[in-house]
Amino acid sequence: MNINTLICEKRDPAAKASKIRKNGFVPAVVYGRHIDSLSIQIKQDAATKFLQLHSTGSKALLEIDGEEQPAILQDFQRDPLSRKILHIEFHALTSGEKVKVTLPVNFMNRDSLEQDMLLHIQMSEIEISALPEFLVDHANIDISKYTLGDSVYVSDLDISSNENIEVMTPPEALVCTITHASRLTEEPAADEEEPEAVAAPKEATEK
Repeated sequence: MNINTLICEKRDPAAKASKIRKNGFVPAVVYGRHIDSLSIQIKQDAATKFLQLHSTGSKALLEIDGEEQPAILQDFQRDPLSRKILHIEFHALTSGEKVKVTLPVNFMNRDSLEQDMLLHIQMSEIEISALPEFLVDHANIDISKYTLGDSVYVSDLDISSNENIEVMTPPEALVCTITHASRLTEEPAADEEEPEAVAAPKEATEK
């Protein structure tokens, strides 16, 4: 079975979500332009395994009571304390019809940075439009190609050169910079959100 396949069951939309979860299932919904909104449920362990390997924007093949429905993972919620999955939303895919998807950016080879360098992330996801057969799970950027002082833009992502995918995020948008650790010691302004900064791992202790 494909790792993108999820075995699902139809459920009563009036059933209480708490009871569904108590029975070991995650309540979910599938919607789209050409189908009626469908309430389904997925076994908690299967949903957990799927979300360990996939993120929003990933393709999924939903097997609902024996019938297959291609979809993308639109959104999901977790309990902030237990981290159990509370609800999942899927967007149904239709062959020949483009779909807009928000993809996470995958920063590859972070361990190539020297110890005094920081990966200063400005953007962690981008928006694309593509036919279902050309959808991908994430946009890659190889950090090993860059060094201190370099800036990475949307146009530098691997996905920007894919002729089957239209990148909706402006190509000049800044994704990240490679900066010296000492340059990030200043506190951000009170009304500004501090971008994520990821330090280079020490002596390959982290993958």
